[in-house]
Amino acid sequence: MKKTILLSMVMCVIISANAQLTAPGVKWDESYSFDKVNVFKVEFYAKNNELMRTMNCKTYFQSTGDNFVVKMGKDGNAMETVIDKKNEIAIQIFGSGSPTPSYNAGRYKYPTEEDLKKLEIIPTTETKQILGYTCKKYTYTYKRIFGEVWLTDQVTLSNDLGVFRAAKMAAKHNTLSVAGFVMEMTTEDSGGGKTLMTTVSLNYDEKYNLNFNGVNMSTAINKINYYTF
Repeated sequence: MKKTILLSMVMCVIISANAQLTAPGVKWDESYSFDKVNVFKVEFYAKNNELMRTMNCKTYFQSTGDNFVVKMGKDGNAMETVIDKKNEIAIQIFGSGSPTPSYNAGRYKYPTEEDLKKLEIIPTTETKQILGYTCKKYTYTYKRIFGEVWLTDQVTLSNDLGVFRAAKMAAKHNTLSVAGFVMEMTTEDSGGGKTLMTTVSLNYDEKYNLNFNGVNMSTAINKINYYTF
């Protein structure tokens, strides 16, 4: 009898240790489906204008829904971030496409108007065509960073689904001082390094599904700024 009780206690400890501990308020859907995709390219240049690295980005979104996922890098070593608007969480997948990816889910919060980091951009008279859309050139200077932004008012998509967020610029600048969709953007620093972010295609039909049934999901307790993800 004592052995049976002891064995039961040991089993309870093992089960408790392996149980998935979820932070309060963090919940997600078992699966997510997307049917549209935007594709972007990010190029990193050294100070002598030598191309050092190219990173491909895709944003999958829903034609009838608000959720989207940003996928950066190649399969096997990609990072994906799912934005779940209903549950107000972000799910991050590290090493997407590899045999052993890791998962983390955390709640987000929208910044107040006072906390928004708005990038002031200055209009120029230059225009050009990008993917058939007329884009206007703006310039900006932010501390020791400067560059160009090409905006169009002919695309109605949110910049959440564009290169501005896919290239992680939204973590530094939540919004722009001028309305419009970012089709292309450059950032340069005083050392001569440059990053070129370009839209490759928009609003293509492509199905993409994610399933989190049975995954070992880590969860975060604290809420993170929406634009940090």
